[in-house]
Amino acid sequence: MSRDRSAEGRASERVTVVVADDHPVYRDGLTKAIEAHDDLEVVGQTADGAATLAAVRTLQPDIAVVDLQLPDMDGIDVLTAAAKEETSTRFLIVSAFDDSATVYRAVEAGACAYLPKVSPAADLCEAIRAVAHGHTVIPPAMQTALATEIRRRQQVTEPVLTPRETEVLALTADGLSAPEIAERLFVGVTTVKSHLQHVYVKLDVSDRAAAVARAHRLGLLR
Repeated sequence: MSRDRSAEGRASERVTVVVADDHPVYRDGLTKAIEAHDDLEVVGQTADGAATLAAVRTLQPDIAVVDLQLPDMDGIDVLTAAAKEETSTRFLIVSAFDDSATVYRAVEAGACAYLPKVSPAADLCEAIRAVAHGHTVIPPAMQTALATEIRRRQQVTEPVLTPRETEVLALTADGLSAPEIAERLFVGVTTVKSHLQHVYVKLDVSDRAAAVARAHRLGLLR
């Protein structure tokens, strides 16, 4: 009887995993490597994004090891979709790509780990355990790429509107036309249109609706 309870206890402590990759040789090889460890258990294998989302919903694994490149959507899109459903599953992305923008995108989306696809099976298993315990796993080389990307993005300056441009855009957001704005501000219609064109260039948009939407996202309009 005590042995049964012990076995049940070990089973309950296992980290459950779903492996998602469209290459059967890699997927099966990784599955075998994971299942060689008593504390890890593969509860599902999938070959595309839709099937992975379905597996996460129904199996509720602790960890989903997901290839970045799946046939119907990439691994980060799968993660993003799963996050909207408030799943408790943590995602480990594996990829042949290690460029800074991709690593940043994965981490920003909520990936708990990002490993090269050529990582040894032992490293992947250790990463699964670490993620299951709440840690984030990014290899040193990728940490450098990630830090570089963060610095690059911080250096990108936000567009700055002049007080008059902000005023014109705010009135546009209120639904006023160019002639109505000109009348309100006691300026010519041409002047209002000129301000709007400057706003479009600074916000990298081509029309009023897009300008208002982007300005709200950037906090330029209250």
